[in-house]
Amino acid sequence: MSAEPAIMLDAEQRGERERIVRASSSEVRLERAPIVLRCADGRSVEQITGELGCSPPTVAKWRGRYARHGIDGLREASRSGPPLTHDPRPGRC
Repeated sequence: MSAEPAIMLDAEQRGERERIVRASSSEVRLERAPIVLRCADGRSVEQITGELGCSPPTVAKWRGRYARHGIDGLREASRSGPPLTHDPRPGRC
């Protein structure tokens, strides 16, 4: 397995991600912010999957996309076909 990309957040970035997590009107893509926050805290993929109920590939995907593209990496890639649906319950990635 390759090394996990390091996620570093300054105080302003952390505050913004925490605000996103608390906001009741956050877009689905920004519900990925809890993964980023836990990565920045140094938690492993295994710890994050246990805390959030996500699969290891899901955590690795969003960790990598955030490391490469910042907050823009948390957006859904454009795709053809019907829109994606999501589980609106908290803690579901």
